[in-house]
Amino acid sequence: MYINKIIIKKFRHLEDEELGPFRFNNKTSDLVAFAGPNGSGKSSVLELIGYSLSNSYSLNWQLSRTFSGFSFEVGIGLSPDEKTIVIDSLKKELEPAEKLLEEAISQIDSKTELTHEQKEIQKQQFTEQHKRPLKHQYDIIEYLTRNSVYYRAFDYNDGEYGKNPTLQNQLHSYATRELKDLLKRSLGFFLRADRHYPQAGFDQRKIFSYENVKRKEHLWTMAFNTSEIQYQDMYEFLVQQRYHYLRELGNYHNQKNKGVEVENEPTDPLLPYEELLNRLFPFYKFADKNESVPSNLFIEIPTGEIITFNDLSSGEKEVFFILSFFIRHNVENAIIVIDEPELHLHPELSRLLIRNMKSIRDGNQIWVATHNSEIIDEAGRDKVIYVTRDISTRKAKFIAGEHEQEVIAQLKDMFGFSGYIGVAKNLVFLEGDNSSQDRKFYSTLFPGESSNFKIVPSNSSDNLSRINSAILSIIESSLGWMNFFLVRDRDYLTEEMVDKYKTHSEGKIFVLSKHEIENYLIDFEIISNVLLDIFNIEKSPDEIKIYFYRAALKLSSDVIRDMVAFRLNLILSPQDFSIGKVLSMQPYFDSNNGNITLLDDRCEILKRKFNETTEQIQESLASSLSQASIETVLSDCESEVRVALETDGWMNLFPGKELIETVSKELGITNTISFQNSLIKEFSRKREHISPEIEEIFEKINAT
Repeated sequence: MYINKIIIKKFRHLEDEELGPFRFNNKTSDLVAFAGPNGSGKSSVLELIGYSLSNSYSLNWQLSRTFSGFSFEVGIGLSPDEKTIVIDSLKKELEPAEKLLEEAISQIDSKTELTHEQKEIQKQQFTEQHKRPLKHQYDIIEYLTRNSVYYRAFDYNDGEYGKNPTLQNQLHSYATRELKDLLKRSLGFFLRADRHYPQAGFDQRKIFSYENVKRKEHLWTMAFNTSEIQYQDMYEFLVQQRYHYLRELGNYHNQKNKGVEVENEPTDPLLPYEELLNRLFPFYKFADKNESVPSNLFIEIPTGEIITFNDLSSGEKEVFFILSFFIRHNVENAIIVIDEPELHLHPELSRLLIRNMKSIRDGNQIWVATHNSEIIDEAGRDKVIYVTRDISTRKAKFIAGEHEQEVIAQLKDMFGFSGYIGVAKNLVFLEGDNSSQDRKFYSTLFPGESSNFKIVPSNSSDNLSRINSAILSIIESSLGWMNFFLVRDRDYLTEEMVDKYKTHSEGKIFVLSKHEIENYLIDFEIISNVLLDIFNIEKSPDEIKIYFYRAALKLSSDVIRDMVAFRLNLILSPQDFSIGKVLSMQPYFDSNNGNITLLDDRCEILKRKFNETTEQIQESLASSLSQASIETVLSDCESEVRVALETDGWMNLFPGKELIETVSKELGITNTISFQNSLIKEFSRKREHISPEIEEIFEKINAT
């Protein structure tokens, strides 16, 4: 189950906004982040999502809010497996009725006194009469056979819900009921921003109500409850686990010793939670104080000291509490809503939380509201929606993460420039046409080292000279304890130009061997997997290579044009008008009783020297930009591109971004940024496909 679309006509100060459509991804969990300052409206969207789902989880949650004047519609998508579950369940429910219908039709067919037309009329009349009491079930089956999305709405009659509200309500009721009953798990949960973790001991009388706590119905009531009740219930649940496990284990062995046939030996229910605890905080583990009746949840910390769970820091409790919800609710293919997941967390713990939320279970659609730069960066710009107030109307508006320049302005408004780029031991500047996407590439593929370096995108190659002058002046120095590095795209640099770059600094300037970072995403096996898993497009690696080669041929004119322009522009780069130490330490003016007069001979010397230098530069440029020289540059570029197309060199020489975009469009993929980010995620899971060149660069940076 996932949110497919959100249409907001009016909800609090949100008006006339639309989000989606969103895709279903059963291979990994997707994250959608709303980013914005306090009061921007990001949390309102999460509450709207919760409301659209809440009536099947917790009626109290729905009734605790008023919705006067609000109007919206939410599309809820079902995965192919979920559709099958609902349809099969309804068909099974209809089996007795279908059997009676089949028998009745058979009887009508056996009547010899009726003509064929009369039989058809009777069968139609009987079928309609027979199905009328079961109309909802039949309508749902017919609807889901043709559609994967149904709709929930509040006072919104212009959308799909308004066409048949009764059917849409029945769809939601049946879908949530069947999925919960069969899968035996929650279909999602909502954690609000008012989370706090009060110091409280365990009420030992709770052990007598454990059977009720274990029931799935009890768990479902927790999915959309208040934060305080959610935390208290989780805490009490965990405290009791070992007590009831030991009781069940003792009963198992007692029955076994009596010769009673028993099933499998009970397993420790705390194990998955302890594995989570240790994964989050190495060397932490649950402690057993051998109490006859549990009094608290005890943790052994790395020093060997045993403390209560309540004595952990707020950040430690926060991240463990959130991820424990995923385990206890056993959520997969569900809608998870978390307001401000970064509460109480330092930056790296925020990143750790997001990565574990995305990997702990598959197929979830996780919605978060945040104003944390680490979470925004971890989500990726194609998964971030910025919520801000319009300057003139003061109404909230959404800005998609793909709109880069608007997004950068929002980020700098939210965090300031230092918060936007972050601070670390090493600052890595990126130079090239698409360096903001490069930032996502590096931070995703090297998550463990992200506290050791921060990526500073230059946003565009238009900033090339500015970045060069800024970086090259400090690249060989350090600022306090910080080191500076430069990673730039190869673009259309020649080998001579690359060598010139590298000589500027010892080991601090890295020029990629391929055109740009997107070229490193062109791995045909990885692309084949992503196309099948995410976009349901089946293409073999060999077929994909043909697509890319065809795209390279299509782009060959663009490549030669841009390569020639690039190299001619380098010829016209700022010229050196310096004339050495002419007139060094010699006065240019004379002073006589306060009157300043120009020394004409000095002026003539400078005129002569600068004229000579200008003539030399003009001669050099005239030679470099002569028709013969331009034709030579063009011929060299043609030869270089021809050789690249005759070999596999085109995968390095041609711009990877344009290659990916061209192939994406040919395959019917409209959101190329989402496609690129899906490739990056696949590389992060299959690290053996990461280029050794990229790994070596960041090994050198981290070794500094």
